[in-house]
Amino acid sequence: MKKILVLAAAAAVLAFALPAPAQESEPKEDSNPLAKLEEAFQKAADKVKDAVVSIDVERDSSIPETDDEKKPKPVLGREARTRPGKYYRRPKGPVSGVLVSSDGYIVTSLFNVRGNNIKKIKVTLPSGKRLEATRLGWDENTDVAVIKVKGKDLPHVKFAKTSHLKPGHFIVVVGRGDDRLSLTVNFGIVSALNRLDGRAIQIDAALNYGNTGGVVVDIDGKAVGIACHVSDRAVTGQNSGVGFMTPPEKLLENLVLMKEGAKIKKDKKPFLGVQASQGAKDIKGAEVVRVLPNTPAAEAGMQNGDIIVEFNGAKITDWDSLREEIAKTTVGQKVKLKIKRADAEVTLELEMGEKP
Repeated sequence: MKKILVLAAAAAVLAFALPAPAQESEPKEDSNPLAKLEEAFQKAADKVKDAVVSIDVERDSSIPETDDEKKPKPVLGREARTRPGKYYRRPKGPVSGVLVSSDGYIVTSLFNVRGNNIKKIKVTLPSGKRLEATRLGWDENTDVAVIKVKGKDLPHVKFAKTSHLKPGHFIVVVGRGDDRLSLTVNFGIVSALNRLDGRAIQIDAALNYGNTGGVVVDIDGKAVGIACHVSDRAVTGQNSGVGFMTPPEKLLENLVLMKEGAKIKKDKKPFLGVQASQGAKDIKGAEVVRVLPNTPAAEAGMQNGDIIVEFNGAKITDWDSLREEIAKTTVGQKVKLKIKRADAEVTLELEMGEKP
């Protein structure tokens, strides 16, 4: 229903923008703006369809897929619903990928091909030809992996920059269906930029286990991303209107390394160990409502009610400024904080921890 309303609204806008037709006995066939929008989506998908492939991953069910599954931890409440591990128990079936070179390099979501229990990877080209693939490298930060098939003169995509994309722009996710040959096309809009620490763009196109790893194009058919980060939708579900794509700017940063087999681990995020006050207060600084136990803040002697006014030499005016300064640090870095405690000013030194 949401998609129908979006299409209707887009058609209404296009209709309003069109000049009034000249008086004719019969209307022209191309005067339907909704049909033009449909045609635009189809043409956008057609421009990349020859580079979109289907991927089958054969796994050994007797081997845990991830190291985390070897020693499962009991989880309760909200954590049980948001635990990424449950999304890694994907159903069987083909997934999608896209050729990025004429000699057989394929980019897909790491979600599709991660794990310790892979026995074999098969790729079905749009022609129907099936080839065995080799998993090379991946980047956990962008959820991108590279696999390779033998070939030459293969159709492939050339990525465009995403600087022109803005929230509200149309996008189309192109993948392969269950029969490995049919194309799947899901349209949506750009919902937000610079998500997941700047490594992803949020889109509302319907994403699922099948088209994750497929290519995302703009309304002109330019490749502007890879459908990724399926595990980051664990709270809201696969088709809730919250999805993510990895833009080319981030994908290309480490593409050469991934082709060479690099396994890039997820960056460690710095962690202080304090919680903010939820109430709006006229306070200059970041008021700490709770110091979490066994954290750098607790070990340094920070107390509930402290107000952080300076962090590593930078003035702190509120919680947003504190988050910005924490993000600039690295795990293990030594920092100095100035704290307002009652009528006294206290200086604390600590070593940044790793976000759990």
